[in-house]
Amino acid sequence: MKKKYIRPPEFQPPVTYRPAGVTETGLAFVGHEICPADNLINQFLHYDQLYTIRQGENSPFFLGLLEGKIRGTRCPQCGDVWVPPRIHCWNLDCNLQKTEWVDIPLVARVHTWTVAGWSGRSSLKRLPIVLVYAVFKGSKVAIANELRGVDPWHVEFDMPLTAIFIPPEERKGIITDFYFVPREDWTPSPMNPEKERIKKLVQPVYDWIKTLK
Repeated sequence: MKKKYIRPPEFQPPVTYRPAGVTETGLAFVGHEICPADNLINQFLHYDQLYTIRQGENSPFFLGLLEGKIRGTRCPQCGDVWVPPRIHCWNLDCNLQKTEWVDIPLVARVHTWTVAGWSGRSSLKRLPIVLVYAVFKGSKVAIANELRGVDPWHVEFDMPLTAIFIPPEERKGIITDFYFVPREDWTPSPMNPEKERIKKLVQPVYDWIKTLK
């Protein structure tokens, strides 16, 4: 019997980010390719050697980042929404129901956070970095990303956030295509002993960054 094969996806010419002559051996996304017909994206990650990340059914999330959109999945049976996406519903009553893709409002709230006092070379001069786990409106789960525009000691549980995308020409279809900022109408609560403690802890980081050239 003659075997039947699934039609392979046809990808457009790859988009590359690596400048000519750069041969870095660190961790870096260096390109991607898109298959419009099947709504797929493959991403090229360089980490001492070149890897191809095939996003498969998760592709709409990463393609959405290129377009300046947050896309999540929703279960048509129970209505639960997830960002980051889940291809099948995790509600036990739904029996792994296949989810559907939905656009998510660019508003979220802080679930929890941490303050980074060390990072890779590309981010050293931006330290200290606030990393939040934020819940987009309607989502059942949190997603991690950087919070900018606020002093580390003023971050609070449940503070309202807005997702901001970097310029289109700089996007790579990866999580750092956007970051969070406090919502415009939010103001931090007054200083208290806990905030003073955090401020004291991060001050040496600010002092160290000033010494970097």
